[in-house]
Amino acid sequence: MSQVVSARLPEETVERLKRFARRMGKTPSETGAMLIEESLRQEEFALIDFRNSPVGRQPYLTNSGLAVWEVMMVAQDYNRDVEAVAHHFQKPAAWVIAAFNYAETYPDEIRLAMEDNYAMNAKALSHLLPQTQILEVPRTVFEKQP
Repeated sequence: MSQVVSARLPEETVERLKRFARRMGKTPSETGAMLIEESLRQEEFALIDFRNSPVGRQPYLTNSGLAVWEVMMVAQDYNRDVEAVAHHFQKPAAWVIAAFNYAETYPDEIRLAMEDNYAMNAKALSHLLPQTQILEVPRTVFEKQP
């Protein structure tokens, strides 16, 4: 259930909201609600920022180019071992814990983002970028040489 909440905004702020809403493909009301929700989440979760990305607005870890779902995807490879994930990213454990905290509160959001990532294969990518070429590298290239 939702409620209508009114707010008085300076005219300049309303114009900025309308421009941002147009870029988002949303109404000013939808955009305002989204921005309020994101702002509240940033207040509730340390080290979380929201940013535009090629797939829409996403929660990112502060001072990094990594979305929360990307950190969680790597965390799966380390069985969610905080210290191992922190070492992988060369970040403090608190940074990893911040991603874990957000993901535990919004598991469906993170799961769907990860599923979208897994669905992006060579064929799907070539639909977006027709110039895409697949390069095959022999496994021997990755084997250690004596």
